[in-house]
Amino acid sequence: LIGWSGTNGAPAPAYIRSHRDTADAEWSEWAMLYTSLNPPPNSYPVGAAIAWPSDATPAGYALMQGQSFDKSAYPLLAIAYPSGIIPDMRGWTIKGKPISGRAVLSQEMDGNKSHSHSARAQDTDLGTKSTSSFDYGTKSTNTTGNHTHQFGGYINSYWGDSNHTSFQPGGGAWTQAAGDHAHTVYIGGHEHTMYIGPHGHVVIVDADGNAETTVKNIAFNYIVRLA
Repeated sequence: LIGWSGTNGAPAPAYIRSHRDTADAEWSEWAMLYTSLNPPPNSYPVGAAIAWPSDATPAGYALMQGQSFDKSAYPLLAIAYPSGIIPDMRGWTIKGKPISGRAVLSQEMDGNKSHSHSARAQDTDLGTKSTSSFDYGTKSTNTTGNHTHQFGGYINSYWGDSNHTSFQPGGGAWTQAAGDHAHTVYIGGHEHTMYIGPHGHVVIVDADGNAETTVKNIAFNYIVRLA
């Protein structure tokens, strides 16, 4: 069956139906035949994000990069995105909306589930240890002790009814300086004993990981149908 387009020069739709080759067989419902001039309608919903493995977008589609669009030119897309802005899907994944706490098209930043770590250094009794032996040989102390003394004399007095003895300074006289000396000390090979005993240490856990939380992935572009 050939339909009627009603438009001069426009392709007319074609329909077909069939039945089994028996006298009492029933005919099937009419089905439309699609051709290159009468393609089937696009069944992908307008506004749905489509993973696309190319930087070149097919005709009638746009990359989802946060750009605005003409709502009057694409009224079906405007129903999905009333703001007139196509979401920017670069670097984002899609997650099913939770039961509560999230609105459709709301964003959630990357993060880890709240958790804690425990860490400790294993206790070890190192007991009593000895340092390495070293022979310092024979050493000398520094030279010191040089000194002087001031001296004078005693005078007996027998004048009058008194007699006594008095000390008369030597007029600023001093003995010759003497006394410088040093000592020789034998140190020799020896070692020291140090007690370490059981103890623990503070453990620092260094930061690790990438710039953001992610999983193994393959990069696709997200595109959306314009209509």
